[in-house]
Amino acid sequence: MDLSGTIQRIQKVVLTFKRPRLIGRNAKRGVHGDTLTDPVVRIYSSSGATGIGWSRIDEAGARSLIGRPVSDLIDETGTSEVGKAVDLPLWDLVARQSNLPLYQLLGARGSREVELYDGSIYIDDLDATDEEADTIFREEVATGHRYGYHNFKIKIGRGARWMPVIEGTDRDVRVIHTVREAARPDAKILIDANNGTTLNIAKDIMRRCRDVDIYWFEEAFPEDRSFNEPFKLFMQEEGFDTLVADGESGPPPPNFFDMVEAGWIDIVQHDFRAVGLSWWRETAKRIEPWGARCAPHCWGSLIERYAHAHFAASVPNFSLLEAAPADTPGIVLDGWDIRDGKIVVPDTPGTGFDLDPELVQQKVREEGGFDLA
Repeated sequence: MDLSGTIQRIQKVVLTFKRPRLIGRNAKRGVHGDTLTDPVVRIYSSSGATGIGWSRIDEAGARSLIGRPVSDLIDETGTSEVGKAVDLPLWDLVARQSNLPLYQLLGARGSREVELYDGSIYIDDLDATDEEADTIFREEVATGHRYGYHNFKIKIGRGARWMPVIEGTDRDVRVIHTVREAARPDAKILIDANNGTTLNIAKDIMRRCRDVDIYWFEEAFPEDRSFNEPFKLFMQEEGFDTLVADGESGPPPPNFFDMVEAGWIDIVQHDFRAVGLSWWRETAKRIEPWGARCAPHCWGSLIERYAHAHFAASVPNFSLLEAAPADTPGIVLDGWDIRDGKIVVPDTPGTGFDLDPELVQQKVREEGGFDLA
């Protein structure tokens, strides 16, 4: 692992990407819109290497890193407290300096073909009749197929805020069946309630969707032993193979990993940007002996997926990578491909991701980025 050099220069720009359609509500938040923004940072080492990735570091924080040895910011165990703000760019930098693809630097214990799911099927049907809702969600699945996705996650929990409980639950169940029918026969179907169901409603949905073969149920309710333990026991008694996914909403309770170790939570989902790749490396090792899997939350970013996929290819207990259709002007990819619903991690040094240099300069000049040396 090559940790040579000092930080000589840091650039930051904010990219805006367009989605092919408006993204609606989840169980607790209003319309999400049709665009997403990504703050991207490039760091330059005196070794001549650069690293690029998602980061929210501000100008003052970036200035404090200029002149620091790379070895002060990251080592074999991960980023230091000082380097945490540029965790993803640092991992890219060190992988490039080491002339290794990031997944190999991290350990290469997983598959280079990382299975994706389209997480963009939100609550888009509040003013629609049942028949109109069917059309809406069949079209959303078709959009996902056009962008190369085979698996789909569906936002449910309409009865938590947007509709009466019984009516909302009925519509949740209808949409789950509609997506199942519109997707490929081998598609994994996931549901996400954003804590918008109760234990009893979650059980009801599972029973009514038995024929769907739901792959995982995410955030049915806030993490709590008095809910998670009986829900997992219900799954076992009813013969469901559905996995329980949680941990995205932060911070999870102090006993969260006790529930993972006990087997009441199968999929750990702490946000990849919020906690960082270094944190996830350690967590993947921690939960592996328990049979638990990694599926970090990453909604709202597009460029994060490249470092995220390298992480997925470095651990054996990765589940599915969250993604969503979007157009990506200005992104330069080296060796990446999507095949059969999977993103294929390249063998090029670093993450194999970059930005058009002219776009970076334009963003720095016109849109409030910075370029510090």
